[in-house]
Amino acid sequence: MILFIVESPSKAKTISKYLGSDFVVKSSIGHIRDLPKSNAKAIDIPAGFVPTYIVDPKKKDVVAELTKLGKKADKIILATDPDREGEAIAWHLKEECDFKSNITQRVSYHEITKNAILDALEHPRKIDMNLKDAQEARRVLDRLVGYDLSGVIWKKVRYGLSAGRVQSPALRILVEREREILAFKPIPYFVLHGDFIFNEHEQFGTGTKERPRGVKSVKLAAYSKDIFDIQRSVIEAEVKNSLSSDFLILDKKVSVVNRSPRAPFTTSTLQQAASSRLGLAPQRTMRAAQKLYEAGLITYMRTDSTSISADAQKSILGYVKKEYGEKYLEERTFKTKSKNAQEAHEAIRPTNVETVSTKLGADEARVYSLIHSRTVASQMTDAKTERTAIEIGSDKLSHRLFLNGSRILFDGWLKADPDGSGDDVILPNIEIGDRMELEKLEIEDKETKPPNRYSEAGLIKELEARGIGRPSTYASIITTIVTRGYVSLENKALKPTDTGMVVSEFLENNFAEYISDDFTATMENSLDEIADGSKEYVKVMKDFYGPFLKQVKEKTKGDKATDLG
Repeated sequence: MILFIVESPSKAKTISKYLGSDFVVKSSIGHIRDLPKSNAKAIDIPAGFVPTYIVDPKKKDVVAELTKLGKKADKIILATDPDREGEAIAWHLKEECDFKSNITQRVSYHEITKNAILDALEHPRKIDMNLKDAQEARRVLDRLVGYDLSGVIWKKVRYGLSAGRVQSPALRILVEREREILAFKPIPYFVLHGDFIFNEHEQFGTGTKERPRGVKSVKLAAYSKDIFDIQRSVIEAEVKNSLSSDFLILDKKVSVVNRSPRAPFTTSTLQQAASSRLGLAPQRTMRAAQKLYEAGLITYMRTDSTSISADAQKSILGYVKKEYGEKYLEERTFKTKSKNAQEAHEAIRPTNVETVSTKLGADEARVYSLIHSRTVASQMTDAKTERTAIEIGSDKLSHRLFLNGSRILFDGWLKADPDGSGDDVILPNIEIGDRMELEKLEIEDKETKPPNRYSEAGLIKELEARGIGRPSTYASIITTIVTRGYVSLENKALKPTDTGMVVSEFLENNFAEYISDDFTATMENSLDEIADGSKEYVKVMKDFYGPFLKQVKEKTKGDKATDLG
């Protein structure tokens, strides 16, 4: 008997269909053990930051069953997810269930298809202890920082508050933006808005009021650029004087712009697109993606990679040719920007671009459609758009007005991903020197606006750009700061609460180094280096914890920092 262990019951159900009767496929239902909730004996720092793990009480029956099956098995296959968390779960299973090393193997795969599973079984390996150590380092770091910083905040601000290695930098980003908004002082300015009638027949010089067949008058709205530092009375006088003047086309520029398709989805870009286009929160997007992965419909959904395997690319190109024709076909490769070694080596894509299950929940169907469209579009030709910019002016008006139009000459990849297209704004056949009939010219009062608060998608993009967190953590970061009452979600924007503002200010004043972008990104890089074997777990922990603990002890002294609560 071969015991094949995965993380989720759904995945076990899917994979069991691909394996023979000599396999018993079981699920660990995620992690089977973790650090105890009490921090007193969780980590033995003098011994080299050795964590003490305990079995989750809810998983005791799972552990007992897997241990019993392991003693009967001729071979044990640890087939948990292909990332650091999955590697750690595999190690915990082997240790806690006392699986024999000589019959225990680790396999990994990035999609749940029969070919992928059978290929994985042909290439077994040992548990990668570097990946396990990197996950353990993250877990221990987060516990040490969270407990120590939270302890200071309890004493200095209010009991029950918390801080975290990654959540606190994320909160700081939101608070910094909120301070910009609060400090913002609007500046008034003006925009000229003109409604014009373009009578095409007048441009033909016919000398008659009869319009040539098929030629129409077109109403067009034009705007000036922003006007600052000019008194309103001056603009009012100009507008009044120009009402009876001729308005002519002073300039026209036409350009053709090629728009290339975007890379296939990574975890971050999927969360951003699902948020902005589908209105789904990151946590909800990841739940849907997890179900799609476990059902064998998409590749692993936690990834920094934008690459696609050669076989998958061949299949996608064939699909494009069949569905849209040869002229839409363009083979493309995308360079992965992240050097992170923890995640899968492919982008998020359909496992089979030709088919999809019809038995999907609403969220899963929408997320799958998004992934399918982006993947197919990535292997298609550029879209060609004609952009036209027209300037209108009068000799009695010092400010020009502008008309902008665009139209798609060739839809290219937009054929597969139409939500990225926008609407055509087609201008009539206007040329330099043509006259425009003014219908109305008004002054539109405006004032500068403060910067926008971050949306969930915007914060994820910002965290990724600054190197804070990793794909698997973005959704949980946002969930944590909202759940703890540091941030509220208002009109799809993340707004720090009063509590969040106070906590962030305290941390900035007392632990600025440890919630800075540089420190957080550097620590993420150190975790990557543990994963690839170029740094040792104990050294990374010692280099960080000594100075950090010293600062914690210093900041614990003295009076309470605030009367919050």
